[in-house]
Amino acid sequence: IPSINIDLPIYISEIKNNEWEVTDKGISYLKTSVIPGEIGNSILYGHNWSNLLGNLTKIKTGEVIEITFEDNTQKEFVVNLIQEVKPDDVSILNSTNDTRITIYTCTGFLDTKRFVVVAILK
Repeated sequence: IPSINIDLPIYISEIKNNEWEVTDKGISYLKTSVIPGEIGNSILYGHNWSNLLGNLTKIKTGEVIEITFEDNTQKEFVVNLIQEVKPDDVSILNSTNDTRITIYTCTGFLDTKRFVVVAILK
């Protein structure tokens, strides 16, 4: 995310025994969601640490998120929604008919909220 200086590797993650795997080395991609750039909702998430998604709250609508794949192809997504939700608001994870990525991280006092960014394929 060039505008807020986030440039991180993406790691495949899954939910095991109701626990979301999360890496401390980059961004987690929920493998049960679509691959970024495919029709549907691709779910990406990570820690709100300064070396990870700490700057995510500075993003603005209209800004571009770039994803580079292993074969060096790239997809660009334009931010169209930013919101804060409660941790139990899982509607952000729902499948969609458009081609989007949803990136989120913890926020709020003692991580009581989730900061959510939705971006649509450019």
